[in-house]
Amino acid sequence: MKVLSKLIMRNITALLLSSVVNYCILNDAYASSKTHNNISNITTSYAISFHDTPKYLADFKHFEYVNPKAPKQGILKKATIGTFDSFNTFSSRGVVDKGCYFLYDPLMVKSGDEPYTIYGLIAQKIEYPEDLSWVIYHIHPEAKFHDNTPITAEDISYTFELLISKCAPHYKHLYRDIKEVKIIDKSKIYFSFKNPNDRALIFRLSQLRILPKHYWSKPENDISKATLKPYLSSGPYKIKNFTSGKYIAYELVENYWAKDLPVNKGRHNFKILHTEYYRNDGAALEAFKKGNYNIRIEHNYKYWKDDYKTAENTKSSWIKEPVLNGATGVRAFAFNLRKPIFHDKKVRQAISLALDINWINKHLFYGEYAMAYSLFNNSDLAATDKPSSEELKLIENYESQLPSEVFKKTWKPAITDGTGNWRIRKLRAYRLLQEAGWKTTADGLIEKNGNKLQFEILLSQPEFERFVIPFANNLKELGIKVKVTTIDLSRYINRTKIFDFDMIVFDFFFLSVCPTVELESFWGSKSAKEYSSRNVAGVSLPALDSLIEQAKNTKKRAELVAITRNIDRIILWSYFIIPLWFQPYWSMVYVKNIKHSKMLPKYENGFSSWWWEN
Repeated sequence: MKVLSKLIMRNITALLLSSVVNYCILNDAYASSKTHNNISNITTSYAISFHDTPKYLADFKHFEYVNPKAPKQGILKKATIGTFDSFNTFSSRGVVDKGCYFLYDPLMVKSGDEPYTIYGLIAQKIEYPEDLSWVIYHIHPEAKFHDNTPITAEDISYTFELLISKCAPHYKHLYRDIKEVKIIDKSKIYFSFKNPNDRALIFRLSQLRILPKHYWSKPENDISKATLKPYLSSGPYKIKNFTSGKYIAYELVENYWAKDLPVNKGRHNFKILHTEYYRNDGAALEAFKKGNYNIRIEHNYKYWKDDYKTAENTKSSWIKEPVLNGATGVRAFAFNLRKPIFHDKKVRQAISLALDINWINKHLFYGEYAMAYSLFNNSDLAATDKPSSEELKLIENYESQLPSEVFKKTWKPAITDGTGNWRIRKLRAYRLLQEAGWKTTADGLIEKNGNKLQFEILLSQPEFERFVIPFANNLKELGIKVKVTTIDLSRYINRTKIFDFDMIVFDFFFLSVCPTVELESFWGSKSAKEYSSRNVAGVSLPALDSLIEQAKNTKKRAELVAITRNIDRIILWSYFIIPLWFQPYWSMVYVKNIKHSKMLPKYENGFSSWWWEN
């Protein structure tokens, strides 16, 4: 009997020890995070701001720019140019409809009226130490996918591993500084970082869209491939119906788990989001006039000025409204620096002198465009003056690498009289080309090794030809042979993904008002080599890499401003791009049934808070 009692007690003890050990292993990450940091220096919060304190307090009911009583009804019909053949935004394959980016909820969501503050969504709370060496996300107890399966820490861990192992290459780059991921329990997950104080990484990670493990782990669902199979998601909308390359409709999810959270109150108000696809913008405009869709952001000032004034249109119930745009960015010609003919800065500068922005603006766009003066137009991030002593300290070790103008001048767009007479600029361009070793012959500009100075400007929209052809004609006067080629959007996307071009008109130099990792995407040396990256120009400079790393670790807005102004001067004085123009507002045209609140968000167009009123 005594022997039996001892055996029983031994088994119970072993079982208890095993449970304790398992519990300790499960909570090891959480425990170690506490012991390596003073408890008083750990923050647990509903929100986190990049530089400032959050605008909205913990008990906020909704964002100020929404109508919390907006009805959930109506159809928002939009248009876009091109085609689509996939819904999978996580793969680098296929052409994806942009609406698919919002099918999955992220951990946290950005507000539209602050430079960079994110609030809890799937992650109800975020926990982090003062040195930002790790973060713990506390999952909202109500968070679930559309099949009512709860979202757990296991889904978050699975998403992270899947993205860096099987999805588009840029995910591995985005999250390369994450050291460790551990599940604490079903509602908590821990991430540690290789480098402390990397605020940008925490903000990137916090906007991670979470995938359902039980769906994507099935053999028939391969996330690395393009697919038109509507997948299980978690966001406010799901795919209703579509015809590949023609249209796609999303429907509001009736039992969406987060519809009453403060970050969503008054948002996602249309029952249906419908997007029609057109071959070009001219065809899309005509379709709008016929009533095929009901809201349009006008990017063509000729259309904005003239095409909404016809007798037929006057009878319609359209509202034409310039909506303040606090976002920053620029449209520009981008050189492909991977091409040997563009390696010499003097050649790039000479080519830029052939572009007469004032003539184009006056004769083609009614003088309505705002000439670009920065990468960060419309923002305090722009370099609008000579560099300050604080700004110079950031680049003083790179003086031999950079144009001398970076250290003592402000880049400004060239002003002409708009008549098309560019004789003085032409002479300057000739001198630069001669200094670069090019000679004028009967067959154009020839280098000493016999190469001709000739290149192709690749376009995706016929409308661009209006301003590209005058530029090409000026270049031909210099003896530079230029071919202007317009192809369909799908071929254009495939060619630009592999950088198979000489020069393009790049519409997507648009950054947030608190840019960090985006700077690396556009101007970092690593992204210059990545397939399908946004560094279309192929820029690679140690000075820029240094500034970008500093931007990712800034703690104050003033520090970020000093960095971006240096980046601004370096890119523009190096003539890596030729800036064109920017829009200080969104040119909106829409039917009268579509409404928005009087207070609009400064840093987004706010469509998610608009509504339909009968």
